[in-house]
Formats: sequence, C-alpha cells, structure tokens
Amino acid sequence: MPGLLTALLLLRILAGAPGSDPFAFFQPSLTITAEDRRQLDRGVPLARVLPGADHQIAVVAAIRVNIDGARLVAWMRRVEELKKSAYVLAIGRFSEPPVIGDLAGLALDDEDLTALQRCRPGACDVKLSAVEMTQLRQTLAQAGSNWKPAAQQAFRRLLLKRVTAYLAKGDTAAPPYEDHDDPVFTAAVFARIFGRSRFLTERLPGFAAHLRGYPQAAEPGIESFVYWSKESVAGKAVASATHVSILRGSDASLPDAVVAGKQIYATHYINGSLGVTALIRGGSDGHSYLVYVNRSEIDMLGGVFGGLERWFAERRLKGEAAKIIQGLRRRLESGDPPPLERRVSMSAPPYGRGGGRR
Repeated sequence: MPGLLTALLLLRILAGAPGSDPFAFFQPSLTITAEDRRQLDRGVPLARVLPGADHQIAVVAAIRVNIDGARLVAWMRRVEELKKSAYVLAIGRFSEPPVIGDLAGLALDDEDLTALQRCRPGACDVKLSAVEMTQLRQTLAQAGSNWKPAAQQAFRRLLLKRVTAYLAKGDTAAPPYEDHDDPVFTAAVFARIFGRSRFLTERLPGFAAHLRGYPQAAEPGIESFVYWSKESVAGKAVASATHVSILRGSDASLPDAVVAGKQIYATHYINGSLGVTALIRGGSDGHSYLVYVNRSEIDMLGGVFGGLERWFAERRLKGEAAKIIQGLRRRLESGDPPPLERRVSMSAPPYGRGGGRR
C-alpha cells in the first residue's frame, strides 16, 4: 500500500505542477478552467472577452485542432489564403523591400475618398497625420476631375511610406494620428498594450522585445513579413498594414508555434492592435489547441457613451471570434496551403542581414 499511496501523491503533485497545464503560457492574462477544457475537448470553441482598460478591448478564442506548429506556420506564410473570409475584402503581402506595386489591389471606398477631400487636423474620418492630410488635399486639388484615381494612388504612396518607415525605424517613425483633437502616437499605444499582455512579456521576453522594439530589437530566429488588408469592421471597410512575426518553440513548456500580428496602420477605429496566435501542445489524445488573443486600442470607446459602445463592441467581437476560429480550424486541418514563391526574410534590418530564419 505505501507504494500505491506514494504513486497517488506523486500524480497529484504532477497534476498541480505549472508545466502540467498546457494553457499556463497565457497566465496571468488568461485562465482556462476545467470546464473550459472539457468544452474544448468536446470540439466546442471557447470565446471570451478579457478585462480592458480605458480605450482597450481584448478577446480570446480557442479551439481543439489536429495540426502541429509546422502546419500553422506554413499557412501563416500564405496569409492571403489563410485569412480568406467574408470579412476580408482584399489582401496582399508586401515584397522585401516593399514597392508601390504591392498595393495595386488596394482601393479605398468612395466614402473614404470623399472624406479625404474634407480632412482637417482634428476633424477627419480617416486616420492620418496633419502633414498627410495637407499633402492629400494638395494632390486632389491638382488632379481636378481625375481626383479619385489620384487619391487612390496618393493613399497607396502614403501607406507604403508608413510601412517603409516602420521597417527602418519602428513605431517611433510613425507620424501621429491627428484625426481627433488629441494626437495619438503609435509607440505610446503599444506601450499600453504590452503593459496588459503579461503572458507575452513574462513567458517570451525576447519575442516581446522583438515586437516592441523592431527593428532595433529584432531577434535571431524570428521570421517576419508585412501584409496589407482591407477588411469589413462594424460595417466599414478598414485598410490596414500588419507586421507578422513567427517563432517556433524549442521548449516543451512553450507553444509549438507563436505568431504575432502587430498593426502598423489602420484607416479607422483602431489606434493599435496586437494579435497573438499560439499552437499549444498537451491534448490527452495527441491533439493540440489553437489559441488566439487580441488586444486593441479603439478610438470610439471614450466619451459619454463609451461604456455602451464597449458593451456592443465586446459582444460583437465575442460572437465573431468563435466563428472565425472555427473557420481557421477548418482551413488549417484541410491540408497544406498553396505554395508560396520564395521571398527574402525580414528577420533583421537591413534586408538580408541578421540571424533570422531563411
């Protein structure tokens, strides 16, 4: 009997050990309960809103999957295929280095083109800096009756300039958003977002430093690229650029793969956004869990009706997150993605230097 008691005691100790919980990586930002785990193991997706402060809103979605980290990374490299959905209106990857031709498929809606004509600092329906507003108005005035095509190309050049500046100098190179009275600086926004993303800063400090301080803090072994997209958000088309960073886990206590999407720019609503997708090992029958955590700073959550707007936004995000992660599982489990043409890694600046994955 002593041997049996000792074995039972050892099992209890191991069950309570930090490494026994496959979701420990996300603590303290996220706690998965025993009931959550049972739900996931039945194949039911989990979607939850996380605590947010001020203008921040956060959501988590998780689902059981039968893939490994290599499959997730392969599909992430084909982000144009991976993100196909009713919400994504257009998408494309930037070349390395980026060129204006990469944005040929991006076109603003007429609503945004009209807004560009009226843009003034502190009163603009598109997120721009005061300098960008002035430059765009001058371009449209000079174009005369051909102002719409001129506006499209001028916006593409503006977005290309922002992406190029980010790749060279990071968040500090981004001009502020001055569409409202108070300027919004990207570096300050992400300082607040990372301050609420302790699971990332505590579990993967090198990866977090890479994301916060890119390109100066670019880490060897992290693969990255930038893509643009035009997506439907709350009934409005939002054009954005996103920096994707990919890390494969070599430690059994860490996810098999972690992918972070950091917003470089967005035309509406979002001052800054960080999405982290992780493939977690640890299913009892050999399966894994796909977990997505997004924390964003939204400009419409302030003011008298900020609380009501937050309630509606969180409710909508929770519902959409469950649908999106189910679609993501179907795509990931469908097999390998279409092949991607060979590109140069952007793991460290300037292009082609550094110890990044090739």
